[in-house]
Amino acid sequence: MPRYPSLCLAALLLTACQTDSRQHVLATTNSQVAQRAISTRAFDTEDRATVFRGVLSSLQDLGFVVDRADPVLGTVSATRFGNGVVRFTVTVRPGNGPRTIVRASGQLNQHELSDPAPFQRFYEALSQALFLQANQID
Repeated sequence: MPRYPSLCLAALLLTACQTDSRQHVLATTNSQVAQRAISTRAFDTEDRATVFRGVLSSLQDLGFVVDRADPVLGTVSATRFGNGVVRFTVTVRPGNGPRTIVRASGQLNQHELSDPAPFQRFYEALSQALFLQANQID
């Protein structure tokens, strides 16, 4: 019989909460293939640096604050505050041939974004930013 039953009970409750929150974060309403289709786009350029700059400017145009940006790894993390906390993480990587792949993931109040609308807005803004950069329009 344990000498500290309340300590054992607290440890048990913490373990249960930790498992529940981990499952909650990993849960999604879309299959992984469907989520990848929503969150990934390929751009016909080998200029990863230009796409990376476009990602930064697109996120800022959409009201996000860039938390971290690593051009070597091609990753950007950004947060937007308003009707809940929205976090976006974007990865820019070389694709096959003259392509650059951009993949985004998002959370709204610690729930995975599975609605395609935020991703569509982001990719529309990114396409416009890349067009403006390619045509040297400020």
